[in-house]
Amino acid sequence: MNDGQSPPMDRRGDQMDEHSLAEVERAGTQFNAVTAMTVDRANALTAESVERRDSGQPPRRLEGIPFAIKDVIDLVGYPTTMGSNVRSDAPAANSAPVVDRLEAAGAIPVAKTNCQEYSYGILGDESAFGRVVNPVDAALCTAGSSSGSAALVAAGAVPLALGTDTAGSVRVPAACQGVFGFKPTFGVVPVDGVFPLSPAFDTVGLFASDLGLLTAAFDVIVGGDSDEAPDQGEAFDLTGSGERTVDVSLLPGDENRARDLLMSVPDLMVTSANGQVMGELLDDLAPIYDFIRLYEAFEVHKDLFAKHSADYQPGVAKKIESGRNLGEAEYRRQLDALAELRERSLAVFGGTDFLLTPAIDGPVARWDEIDSGTAAKFMRYSMPFNVLGWSALTIPLPGAGDRPQAVQLVGRPGSDRDLLAFASQLV
Repeated sequence: MNDGQSPPMDRRGDQMDEHSLAEVERAGTQFNAVTAMTVDRANALTAESVERRDSGQPPRRLEGIPFAIKDVIDLVGYPTTMGSNVRSDAPAANSAPVVDRLEAAGAIPVAKTNCQEYSYGILGDESAFGRVVNPVDAALCTAGSSSGSAALVAAGAVPLALGTDTAGSVRVPAACQGVFGFKPTFGVVPVDGVFPLSPAFDTVGLFASDLGLLTAAFDVIVGGDSDEAPDQGEAFDLTGSGERTVDVSLLPGDENRARDLLMSVPDLMVTSANGQVMGELLDDLAPIYDFIRLYEAFEVHKDLFAKHSADYQPGVAKKIESGRNLGEAEYRRQLDALAELRERSLAVFGGTDFLLTPAIDGPVARWDEIDSGTAAKFMRYSMPFNVLGWSALTIPLPGAGDRPQAVQLVGRPGSDRDLLAFASQLV
């Protein structure tokens, strides 16, 4: 796996290292994580990178870093399959801006990744390509919807991947597969060229095996100070400074391993002052999320669904159908309630910099343990921060036993860089 600084190009310098591409393809096959290898695009951009190097230009911030793209995000020249049989196989005419920005910084797209059909489902159990296999343990649920992107990072095939997150679809697969998963503040990352699920909550997110690389990629996407690579030895170095307050109200009392993360951070105050307020928020936001998501998803799909309902995955079709009879007037009222809730919720951060929560409610489920309550447990701590629009990061816990364990660090809206810098002190 690339170290986050050196391009994975061969000595001839005319194509992406064949071994690197073969490793991605091997992992894609083994874990059913890849819908298409993007070799032509990878080789063309690698040739451009080599030409820049040979002409004496300084390396860009992500020069030669391979990355994967969830297959609801457009990459020019390749179909966007949405993990569905209900699709056009025509190649995309343009890439999504989030892809363009990574490529402009030197990153190399190597694969489109398998996902829950149309991103509609947190378990990752329904795709026209079959479900993704968890590299940690094939018996464990991968979660979704960005299952394949998480799997390629977890398998060590790529250090960086794009996903989307509407109720936890980056952070929950990251927790189930033992990698970093970041959902930026709502609206910070452009969603043009990304097939929507629920536009009120949709966010493009990032998976990475290294927090520094994830942070560098985020800076590139939202517009960092420099496109050039940091000096060797200083690459992706982050530090946080000053006294911080972390609220752990949502952590169960026995989450000692999660609390241990905080022990090494100087000038840190740990509080549980927001327990009642957070409990009230969780109660208030779930109905708002459910109505808006059902309404918007049906509106997104209604034309396709009218013609091809039988070709959708059964569980996805059922979810889409559930939004059919919801009225626009009530939808407008729910949007107003959402705006009021987002404004009211900011009071949580009056004396708190960050929240530390579980990533999911309970252990990562095995596929044979999935029941009617599993999806709600997976979304228990992730979905609220899509509703509120706050930044949130899944942090894997080391030495977690036979099932991955993770926590979620949450920051106020717009605090993305501050959150990532503080997280760098924890890992």
